[in-house]
Amino acid sequence: MAALVQTAWLARLPGVGAVIDPVLVLAVATGFLRGAESGAVIGLAGGLLQDLLSGGPLGMHGLSKLVAGFGSGLFERSIYIENPFLPAVAAFAGTLLGEALLNVIGVVTGLGSVSWTEAVPRVVIQAGLNSVIAPPLFRGVRSLDERFERQH
Repeated sequence: MAALVQTAWLARLPGVGAVIDPVLVLAVATGFLRGAESGAVIGLAGGLLQDLLSGGPLGMHGLSKLVAGFGSGLFERSIYIENPFLPAVAAFAGTLLGEALLNVIGVVTGLGSVSWTEAVPRVVIQAGLNSVIAPPLFRGVRSLDERFERQH
């Protein structure tokens, strides 16, 4: 659902080229709450769906979100999850990691060229936007996780 919202609606909002990325935030949240493997699976699935829906090269978003979800999962149980600033900080850091990897993949494969003077401000703005949407998305992932735990 998040990939559909992003590619159909959020990507078309006017702005400075920075796009809110709920798929990345969900991958980071899942990684923190369920571990590295779960974060990687959500990141890969959501990123591949974004690639398919956007018509871009298959695998670029999948790989970058896989790494962001996996990386956030490495901190599972080592960070106090009740910290109210954790979702925003995690989304900011995950965005920086995912977008840096996405730009490097684009340069290495020749599918994109990066002007670092344009990319850095865009990525920082995108990380800030993702930080704003992170707290409610983290709460949603956590409530779904708790619901599934009670059922099983």
